[in-house]
Amino acid sequence: MNPRSSMVLSALPLAMVLAVAWVATTSPGHAAAGLGVGACVTVREQPGPAKIIRVTPGGYVVQPQGKAASEAMNWQQDDVTTGPCPSAAATAAQLAQPHACFASDPDSNGGTPIERRFRGLIRRTMEREAAQGSDGAVTVSFQSFTIGRPRRWLRSDGFNFSSDQSKPIYDLRVTYKTCTDYRAAIDIRQQERNFECFTAPTGDAACQMSGSTGGMAQDKQQYIPKR
Repeated sequence: MNPRSSMVLSALPLAMVLAVAWVATTSPGHAAAGLGVGACVTVREQPGPAKIIRVTPGGYVVQPQGKAASEAMNWQQDDVTTGPCPSAAATAAQLAQPHACFASDPDSNGGTPIERRFRGLIRRTMEREAAQGSDGAVTVSFQSFTIGRPRRWLRSDGFNFSSDQSKPIYDLRVTYKTCTDYRAAIDIRQQERNFECFTAPTGDAACQMSGSTGGMAQDKQQYIPKR
């Protein structure tokens, strides 16, 4: 056999092995495969630590900290990653934290009529009551509320067709906290965001988030068990 062809043939299985290994390590579907009952996990977009109480085909039944087994839910493997274990008891630092959500700020905290109006509009986009028999009520508190000078609409603002572009637009930078009230814990998040407030075709004022930019404070989150 030609030595060169022998080298090619011997290299082929290794390339195939490397390719299989790369697919296995990069496939998101295998991120939480192979976990068993009792494993500590975190569920995508769900707050706090949890444990697996049952393995199902392609997924896990996960019990969050502070909730009964009857409240556990079945999640696909792709939604579950390994995470911290639920604490057996609250630590001294946790006990010193607030264990109830704050009330939303009154719009009257605004120093001017236009600030009071914009506070109310932004508050209502984030605030919500819990559905009957459920948890998850959200309240809002503002730490800073800066309103820019009124300006004319720019070409870059043209994506917003639900507006009266003959009226001025206001750029806002707002720092705020939201608190989500769960049965077993509260979830407090502090964020800094840009908003745009403008006039809708109906003549009513409207505000929408316009995204974050460089120089903004990093988001912060606290998950505080109630016990």
